[in-house]
Amino acid sequence: MSGGRKIYVWSSIDRIGNTVITFGGNIILARLLMPADFGLVAMVGIFIAIAYNISGCGLSDGLIRKVSPTESDYSTVFVFNAVMGLFLGALFILLSHPIAGFFEQEELVGIMWAIGICFFFQSLSFTQETRMRKELEMKKMAIVRLSATTCAVGLGIVLALMGYGYWALVSSRIFLSFFLFMFYVIVSRWMPRIAFSKSSFNEMFGYGVHLMLSYILVQIGRNINTFVLGKYSSSASGIYSQAQKMEEVPFNITETVFNWPFFPVLANETDENRRRQLAQGMFGNILFINVTIGLLLLLLSSPGFRFLFGEKWIDAIPVFRILIAVGVCTSIKYFLQTILKAYDMTKKIRNITVVETALQLALLGLFFSKGIEMIVMSQVIATALILVYYLKKYVEIERLSIKDLFVSIIRPLIIPMFAFVVTAGGYVMWNGTVNSFVNCCVTIVTFSTVMLCACEVIKPAVYVEYKNKLKSGK
Repeated sequence: MSGGRKIYVWSSIDRIGNTVITFGGNIILARLLMPADFGLVAMVGIFIAIAYNISGCGLSDGLIRKVSPTESDYSTVFVFNAVMGLFLGALFILLSHPIAGFFEQEELVGIMWAIGICFFFQSLSFTQETRMRKELEMKKMAIVRLSATTCAVGLGIVLALMGYGYWALVSSRIFLSFFLFMFYVIVSRWMPRIAFSKSSFNEMFGYGVHLMLSYILVQIGRNINTFVLGKYSSSASGIYSQAQKMEEVPFNITETVFNWPFFPVLANETDENRRRQLAQGMFGNILFINVTIGLLLLLLSSPGFRFLFGEKWIDAIPVFRILIAVGVCTSIKYFLQTILKAYDMTKKIRNITVVETALQLALLGLFFSKGIEMIVMSQVIATALILVYYLKKYVEIERLSIKDLFVSIIRPLIIPMFAFVVTAGGYVMWNGTVNSFVNCCVTIVTFSTVMLCACEVIKPAVYVEYKNKLKSGK
């Protein structure tokens, strides 16, 4: 197996394995807990996400982008992350009472304290993870992340069974931070020196700060809905949060299996023609896979939620259906951001993200009084409009014509759209006549069969490539 192939194999094992574990754990916890429990944690999600991105200031991307980072570079990032982790952890504790007062939820005081304490440990693991990612040691990363996730989710489920309610969700986050730090140290057997280089920091900060600002704005856009909904109802916040989690699971897999390891591969490629070939090939793959996933999820939304979570979560179904469009658009947008990052266009990413967040907040203000579904639609509109702009930049970078772009978009959509139409016709007939589990199984089998048959007839490049590799055992 070639080195490049191993990167994606171990990245796939890591991300798919983690997704399966967290997905299974989420199902069990959703069965044991109430939407309000999830809502309490979702209310402070925006603060956690912002702190996570501020703590690194984009320095991890700076390390990956640098051709040959030194020990001084790694030590500088480690020290900075540790200091920021300590500062932000203390800030969480100081803000606990004001935030609890804003939401009128006294339980948030303890939640903010717990997350603040664990945040310091989480920040210490950033440098170890970045070093492994830069050196493409995906196998070690997979071992660490799978082990930590298994331990954290398992302990969270135990607490839920013991009747600890929302603390089961909070504790899972705490356990994950602790186990990640501990396992990274054990597996890597490496700790950076306690040293700080101002010149090294300035170099990486100059590259990463723009990405940091864009990441923060993305997290504001992603979490603002649960934050606003939490002001009025913890249950509504929990419903939205659960629908969002379910939407993100499959798209996070494609993001982290394909796009996440693709950045260091693309960044390390110095030949411009080869870089363009890699980008265009991955664009078709990302589009084909994510549209296929989105259409299948649309078919599975109602029977899937009823089977996995039960009737108490059925209000999340229409929210989930709308969020699927957000997931598809966002996955493509993230890939296009990777292209811009590889060409040092981090300021452009920052500026576009500022516009996107402002647009989303403006639409949220317009649609908030219309109900939760219209709130989600505002997110779809903002994401779709920004995606159009990213496609324009992609055309300029790759030197494509509008016709070439149109063909590159339409071609990967033909097969999944055909499979969706055929399966939807069958779904109308068997829906309501079988239970939710059988409904899901029949839908998946039908959709997959039509997809495979269509691929055998049309023979898209990505299908032929992976089919040949599967036959040859590579």
